[in-house]
Amino acid sequence: MSTPNPHLQAILAKKWFGFDLDDTLHEFRKASTKASMTVFEAIHKKFGINMEALEVKYQEILQTSTANAFTDGRTSTDYRRERFTQLLEAHLVDDPIEDTYINNLLEIYQSSLRSNLTLKAGALGLLQTLRRLGKKVIVITEGPADAQEWTAQELGLWSYIDILVTTNGIGKSKVDGLFGVVFEKYGISADEIVYFGDNEVRDVKVAQGDGILAVLYDEKQRSQLDDCESLRIDSWEFLALNLEPGV
Repeated sequence: MSTPNPHLQAILAKKWFGFDLDDTLHEFRKASTKASMTVFEAIHKKFGINMEALEVKYQEILQTSTANAFTDGRTSTDYRRERFTQLLEAHLVDDPIEDTYINNLLEIYQSSLRSNLTLKAGALGLLQTLRRLGKKVIVITEGPADAQEWTAQELGLWSYIDILVTTNGIGKSKVDGLFGVVFEKYGISADEIVYFGDNEVRDVKVAQGDGILAVLYDEKQRSQLDDCESLRIDSWEFLALNLEPGV
């Protein structure tokens, strides 16, 4: 009989399982990129602005608008309205931009985002396994609260999440003490939770700095559970299988 992996045993012993959301439990970048492209196509069709120029400018706007990790309390609609307005103003300096047109772009983006939302393989099965094992699930993620709650509901994850908190709702980013504030608010101690995320710095290193057992979700590298300081999994199916009693 093989000796049980002590790090897997440590993970299984945790009461709380914490997750990032975007690009950890679902394919956020792919969905948001497709949604953005539908907006660029609509703008190109109406004004004839070069698609590549729109994409380049939008990336510049995104880098600036997300620098605060969504800690200022605004809604996803506020952020998107601001971005689309800036995008149009950058190319249509002399033309007034009507609110009704911005509203139309917001609807185009939301509709495309909804149709392109996709769970990471095995994510739902993992949450179902955790529920069956009596574990608690908390999602700690950066982003507007309304958008992240909507996403969890659209993806069918909502009923498996005990707590969902965002940087927008708390007013702090992960690197500025979000974990500590969340744990104090919900009465969770660092030694009773394991946290999974796709960002090695903002998810794993920061969590480890707060005394949390943290695991990197990285589909591009093989799972590694031998070193406590660099735990890594490459799929949710792998984790779910190894959490099952007797496996």
